[in-house]
Amino acid sequence: MKKFIYLIMGLGLLITGCNPMDDIHSDIDSQENPVVGDAIITLTDEDYDALDLSYGSFSSLDDAKNMLPDYLANLYPVWGKGSSVLVNYKLYLGNAFKVSSYSLKQADYTLSGSNLLGFKFDANPANYLGGIINSNISNPKEGDIAVAQYYQFTGDAYSITPMVSLEENFNYGATAGDLLTASAGAWASHSGTANQLQYTTSNLSMTNYPSSNVGGSIEISSAGSEDVNSALPATISTGTVYYSALVNLSSVGSGTYFMHFMDDSFGYAARVGAKDDGSGKISFGIGASSTPSDYSTTSYELNTTYLIVASYNTVNGTANLYVLDAAVTSEPATPVVSNVGNPGLTVQKIAVRQGGGGPSATIDGIRVANTWSAIMSNAVLPDVIIGDKEAKESVYTYSGGAWAVPSNVYVLTTDDYNSMGTASGQPGRYDNFDSSMGTDNYITKFLSIKYPYAKDGDELKVIYKYYSGGAQTRGNLYTVVDGQWTAYQSTQETSLQFAHDGVTWVPDNTIKYEFLKTDYDYIVATFENTDGYANAVGNLKSYGNISTFNWTVPQIDAAINAVLMHNYPGMEEGQKFSVTIYVYDGTSHNSTINYILQGGTYIRS
Repeated sequence: MKKFIYLIMGLGLLITGCNPMDDIHSDIDSQENPVVGDAIITLTDEDYDALDLSYGSFSSLDDAKNMLPDYLANLYPVWGKGSSVLVNYKLYLGNAFKVSSYSLKQADYTLSGSNLLGFKFDANPANYLGGIINSNISNPKEGDIAVAQYYQFTGDAYSITPMVSLEENFNYGATAGDLLTASAGAWASHSGTANQLQYTTSNLSMTNYPSSNVGGSIEISSAGSEDVNSALPATISTGTVYYSALVNLSSVGSGTYFMHFMDDSFGYAARVGAKDDGSGKISFGIGASSTPSDYSTTSYELNTTYLIVASYNTVNGTANLYVLDAAVTSEPATPVVSNVGNPGLTVQKIAVRQGGGGPSATIDGIRVANTWSAIMSNAVLPDVIIGDKEAKESVYTYSGGAWAVPSNVYVLTTDDYNSMGTASGQPGRYDNFDSSMGTDNYITKFLSIKYPYAKDGDELKVIYKYYSGGAQTRGNLYTVVDGQWTAYQSTQETSLQFAHDGVTWVPDNTIKYEFLKTDYDYIVATFENTDGYANAVGNLKSYGNISTFNWTVPQIDAAINAVLMHNYPGMEEGQKFSVTIYVYDGTSHNSTINYILQGGTYIRS
C-alpha cells in the first residue's frame, strides 16, 4: 500500500511539476481517506545522533514527547490521521537515589560537649548526627542518603601545647675534644670511663629538620665504654615523649643500645640500638625499658645520614621507633619497630652510650619534645590532641521530612571489598571501585553470597567507595528479580506511543488490544449468572462472538470493562484503549471501539 501511494505521488509531481513537499504533506493530511499505518520501532544509535542526543538517550519524558513528532513526520511522511507508532527508546532516569557525604567539623563536635576534633568516647553520636546532617545538607528529597563521616575517641583525650624540652646542636666552638669538657657541664657521665665520648666540629644535616647543619656533633665508638646524659629543664611524667637525632653509622656490631631516656637514677626507656643485619647493613631496634630490644626487618645503609625518632608512652609503656631519610610533619601511621615495657617512668634526661657490640657513629641534632610536630619544627604550633580515635561512618536517609537511620541500607566494609579480590584491578586492592571495574557485577555477586535466601522483590541500597579523580561515596539500588540480585539502571528501555491527529504526531497512551478466546471465556464466567445477560451470554457461548442482536451497547461496554480491569489492573486515570472484538451484526467481522478510563470506568471516546 505504501509503495502504491508513493507511485501516485510521483505521477502527480510529473504532471504538476511545481507543488512543494509541504503542500504534499498538507494535502495528504487533509485527505478524507488518508494513509493509515501502524508500526513499532526501536531507536538506534544513528537515530539518537540524528536527534542530537550525544548520550544515546532522552533526558526526560517531555524531551521525548517534544522531539519525536518531527522525527516521525520525516520517517512516515504519507501517514495521516488514525496512524499510530509505538516508539521504543532509552530514557535517562537519573540515579536511584542521591548520596551525599559530610565530614564533621569542630563546631559539630562542640554540640556534643567535645572541644576536640571527635566525639568523646562515652558520647552517643546518634543523638547528634541527624541534626548535624539536617543543618549541613540543603534541599534533601525523599529517599536521599547521607553518609556522616566522623571521629570518636576510644578513651580519654586531651589537647597539649607542643613544646621542645631540649634542643642539642653541639654548638661548642671550633675545638674538638671530649664531650664533657667541650660542653662545660651540659653533659655528664653516669657510667663507664669518663671523657671517652668525643665532640667534633663537623655536623650532620637533613632538609627541613630544624636541628640541622648547626654547630658540631658527637662521635661514639664501639671501642670505648662511656654513658653520658644531659638533663631536661623539667621532668616529663605524663603523656608521650619523643626524642630525635640525626645519626650516621660507620660500623655495627652484634647489637646494643646507644641512645635512651632515663630518670634521675638508672631507669631507662626508649633504648634505641643497632646491629648488623647479617649482610653488613644496619638493623635498628628499640627496647621500651629493660626489656629485650626488638629489631626492624628493614635494612639500612652504613655511612648514610638518617633521622631517628623514638617515643615513649608513659601510660602504657610502649616505645616506637621511626627511621626516616627525610623529615615529615606528621607521625607515620606505622613505626619501623615497637616494644612494650614498663609504664610510669619519669623522663628527666636524654642519654647517649658507647660500648662493645654497639655501633660507631656520628650523632647530631638531638631534640626532646612532647609532640611529633615540635620535633619537626621550631615554629609556634597549634595544640595537638592526644588520644586514640577511630574514623567512623553512619548512614541516614531522608524520610518524612527528617533524617533517620534506615533499615534497608548496607555500607560495604574493608572485609567486603577484600572478599571481592585484593589483586590489582580488584576492589580489595584499595577498598574502592573505579571505572575499570564492573561495579554492579561485583556487588550483585557479593549480595547473592551474603543473602542467598533473598526473595523476589527484596531491595537493598548499597553504599560504596568509588575513585574518579578522588575518593567519592556512591550508591545504587539492588532488587531481587527472578531470583537474581539486579542493579537499578539509570538509563532504562521504555516506550511511548504516538498517534496522528490529522495534522501532526501527538503522544498517545492508547493501548491497542484484540480480544482473545480467554477474554470471551472470562466474559461468560463473569456474566452468565448476571440478571439480564442470559441471552447475550448464551449467544456468545454458542457462536464465540458478540452479536449486536443479543448484546446491548451498555452490556458490551460492561463486558469490555470487565476484561480490561482484569487484564490491566491499576491503570491511571485517562488511560486509553482501542479494543478490537469479534462481532456479528448481520455479518461476522472485527470491530474496534475506543475507550478512555474516567472515574474508574472505561467509557467510549
